[in-house]
Formats: sequence, C-alpha cells, structure tokens
Amino acid sequence: MARQRAIVQDLKERGFVSTTELAAKHDVSDMTIRRDARRLTALGAVRSVHGGLMLPHGTMHGAGFAARAGEDADAKQAIAAACNSLIDVDERVFIDAGTTTYAVARSLRTRFSGTLITHSAPVMQIALQLPNATTISLGGQLLHDSQAFVGSMAIDNLAGLRAETAFVGVAGIDEEGLYIERNLERATKRAIMAAADHVVLVATSSKMGRTDLVRLAGLREVDTLVTEAAPPRPIADALDAEGVEVVVADRLP
Repeated sequence: MARQRAIVQDLKERGFVSTTELAAKHDVSDMTIRRDARRLTALGAVRSVHGGLMLPHGTMHGAGFAARAGEDADAKQAIAAACNSLIDVDERVFIDAGTTTYAVARSLRTRFSGTLITHSAPVMQIALQLPNATTISLGGQLLHDSQAFVGSMAIDNLAGLRAETAFVGVAGIDEEGLYIERNLERATKRAIMAAADHVVLVATSSKMGRTDLVRLAGLREVDTLVTEAAPPRPIADALDAEGVEVVVADRLP
C-alpha cells in the first residue's frame, strides 16, 4: 500500500517518526498507523518503539534513542525549524548529541553546503543525506544509549576547529545554569561550546525548572535559547540578566 511505502521512505530519511506525526501527515487515525506498523513489523521493514517507528537493527539508532526522539516530538520539530532559520547555507556548525539536536540536524536542507561537525552517530547518518556539506566526525568512545562519541579523543579532535554556531542540548535548566545526566559527556560538550562563536541551547519546555546530576555550565555561557514555550518567570529573568536571547518557536500546524 502506498501509505506504508511512504512510511518506510520517511524512516529511511529520518530514522525515527512518531505515530502522531504519521497520522497527521497521512490524515488517518493513530489506530490506522498502528495497523500499518504491525503489518510492516511482520514484514521486517520497521520496528515499533515507544511513541513511533524506527528502522530495524542495523541503523545507527538504538531503541532507547529512538524512543526519546518520540518524546515531545512536536516541540522538537518546532525548535528545529526555528534553528534552521538561524543557519546560513555555508555556515560551520557543531551539532551536539541528543534528540533535540538530532531534530536540528534533520531540519537541514540538502542544499546546505557548509561544514557539519558532530560527535553524534545519528547526526552522522543525517550527514549522508547532505551531499553538498563537509562533515567532520569527532570520534571517541561511543556511549550506546546516547549514541554519542565522547572522551579525550573527541576533545583532541576539536583542537584547531572553530565553528560559527554550536547547537547544544541539556537535560535540565534552572536559574543557576544547565544540567546533564552524567559527567562522561561534560568535557566534550564544554569543548564544543568553547570552540563556537555562538552557542545556541535547544531545549523543550519540559526541561525548564529541572536539574540533573551534573552541572554543565552557567547561563552566561549560552548566547541564545531556542524553545517552544516561554520559560517560567524565574528562569526568564535569569536568562535576561545574563544577556541570553530567547527564541520561542511556533509549534508547527
């Protein structure tokens, strides 16, 4: 059936697609998409994961990453679209590991002819669809759940590199700063931030007011925050005090 073929093509291009997004795109119910998913799963063409569908094993996406990509999918798409408007066609950009930054990479058009630097395995897969771009992989130790390369090798490979913009994701934001889940990723993320002229933090509203185990940075180390809803007043005031521009993306129809 044409719809099922279109679903598989979407997955080949994007790696993961949420059930809600597919239902809206094809103007059918979630139940109809689930029936398609069962049929395609039986054929071995897709895998069903929490929130949507992904390609079978053999792609760069782990099931955990794909499931997280389906969380707040509409918000991430809106953020990605807003970020895309900030990127010049020939720009040098760092794209951090994570599902929101992955959405930013997915938003890049095939005409993008700049330089893409990343330590994210899923973003590297997106780069295969950008024939005009120069892609630099940082390498390093692979963290299977986040699909990120980290550690001294990744940091050493950053030496001498400079990008105009870095898109960075976090696990939480409060008035005091930015937080991530574990220390293993901190040094690599900070090296990426230090190697960019402009640091853009991408975070859904669900991250606001949350903390996590490791403090990544203070708010003053970020130039722009792109989110899909206005931050709570205490965080908004703290961002303003540190001169951080806040871009609130419109949710896509």
